Amino acid sequence: MSTHSPSALHAEPHESATTRRIGLLAVVLAIASVIAVVGGVLWPEPSGGGETYAYADIADQRELWWGLLTGLAVVGILGTTLQAIATLYLVRHRGSTWATVGAVLLITGIIAQGVGVAGWATAYFFPTDPSLDPAAGRQAFDTVNDNIDYIFAVMITGAALAILGQIIQAVGLLRAKVIPVWIPIGLMTAVLTFLIPGNGVIGLLTALPMAVSACALGWYAYRRAISPGE
Repeated sequence: MSTHSPSALHAEPHESATTRRIGLLAVVLAIASVIAVVGGVLWPEPSGGGETYAYADIADQRELWWGLLTGLAVVGILGTTLQAIATLYLVRHRGSTWATVGAVLLITGIIAQGVGVAGWATAYFFPTDPSLDPAAGRQAFDTVNDNIDYIFAVMITGAALAILGQIIQAVGLLRAKVIPVWIPIGLMTAVLTFLIPGNGVIGLLTALPMAVSACALGWYAYRRAISPGE
């Protein structure tokens, strides 16, 4: 007659499933972080400076513009959500309130930001269709730029919420002391992407510390999953 309890019989499969899920989370988070950095470097600069683009900036690369921005929006939502989940997984006691509140703000903010970025990509995509009369396309494009504040309101508000959530979650990680201090500090460098927005080299320098920290966060979540007693 077996002396194993039902809970003992199901404990090992449950732990292995959790390990696989957290392992998948860590891998996807790392991939998303790398894509976000590369995408930021490839993001084109407006020819006239400022935040908006001219018709000529987009017309010859409209597919690249739409694909890049829409892809970054999707990757940003996915990666940031996984980062929030990884933090919630790691922070279970001290600092858990900070981690939870931060996760809500972070996920809400990145969804809003992603919607704004994808909307911006689409708003520039259709007026630059080569089948349109160029004069009509430019007029529609200028109308988009005249009303771009509506798109930026969603995008910037979302970015601000996401950064606030990132900082709050980082505080939770610092209070929990479950990972090295440099990781939450690196996550806090998200503030730089808001204060010093930029593409190319500037975008790389501001995004790289955050991406490295996100990859490390995923690794420590996986290590916690394979060694839950630590």
